[in-house]
Amino acid sequence: MEIKQYNEKAFLLPDSNRSMAAYHAKIMPDGKYMFRIHDCVTGIRLQGDLNDIRDVQEAVEKLNRLALAARDFANFIYNNYNL
Repeated sequence: MEIKQYNEKAFLLPDSNRSMAAYHAKIMPDGKYMFRIHDCVTGIRLQGDLNDIRDVQEAVEKLNRLALAARDFANFIYNNYNL
């Protein structure tokens, strides 16, 4: 399998002077990947290996579930705390 490299990172609120939160998504030349979300205090890192089809499927499932959970949480906050 050909490994395509990927390296994207950005601040979640680039114009905020109250928050430092960022993500970093990367696929290395050896097929290992990581997805990090960090703020000023702490962070999380998902990591794995894309050299095996089962690991590829798990990576996609983990990231899709994380995206869904983040969207659900954002919707809950918006619907219950919108000023």
